[in-house]
Amino acid sequence: MNGRNQLDILHPKQPGFVLVTGAYKKYNVMQYGISHFYQFEAENNLMTGIPDACVDILFCSSGSRLESRVAGTLLAKTDVETASRCKYFGVRFLPGFNPVGKHRKMSELVGREQKYEDMFDVISEQEELFEKLWKEDSFEQKVKIFTNFYLKHYDAERYEAYNLQSLLRQEIVASGGNIKLKELQEKTGYSLRYLNRVITDEFGMAPKELMRIIRFQNAIDELTKTMGKTGMTRAALDAGYYDQSHFIKDFKEFTNHTPTKYMNGLMQNSYREKLQVIMQV
Repeated sequence: MNGRNQLDILHPKQPGFVLVTGAYKKYNVMQYGISHFYQFEAENNLMTGIPDACVDILFCSSGSRLESRVAGTLLAKTDVETASRCKYFGVRFLPGFNPVGKHRKMSELVGREQKYEDMFDVISEQEELFEKLWKEDSFEQKVKIFTNFYLKHYDAERYEAYNLQSLLRQEIVASGGNIKLKELQEKTGYSLRYLNRVITDEFGMAPKELMRIIRFQNAIDELTKTMGKTGMTRAALDAGYYDQSHFIKDFKEFTNHTPTKYMNGLMQNSYREKLQVIMQV
């Protein structure tokens, strides 16, 4: 897969999705607004979701039907219902990318789940995609099926053209959530009020909340990369927090745990052993 517009600094994660299963497959993309694909079979009826500033499309294959949903970012730790023994296949999009933008504004997705089948203009296309995904058991083939469908409708002009929206996405993500609105004003020449409106439209939330979530996700990324190592919380702190109390405050608000307790929970529940990263499809 080739493409432009790589935002390869932020790797949004949902560790709770990994813990709900014995085997979690993941394929990183970081192109076309897609962060990664994933697949797992739920072994419990609840999994924990945390804020990630992303939109997910999630398919559930059980019995003779394929159910689907499109879900926007959570704003706080939330227990998400799962269908036990259901095989899930999902795609997570990078912050600021809305795969159903023709049908729902980003703000209409934040904190909500809606049926993905309701987001199609042509019913026959929806039926064809769902039938192919339902019949296919291979994770790698499902990735190809969805990618082929998605790229037919990918709005390259909107997401790859050099415009204010793409500049804001790049700057905010590249800063790790540590750029101030005043700095963006200096870079773009637009007023604070206008930038606030554009960011809210593009990401579905106010700039301050967006920055906090991206900072937090960078910390989660650093913690999982340095899991079990001495000073792993130091590495996460260095991801963008200006002091430890600020880091712990945000972390507890988004997970209900301190960073150390949260990571101990991942290690005790075999997070790394359950996570299988597929290198190519």
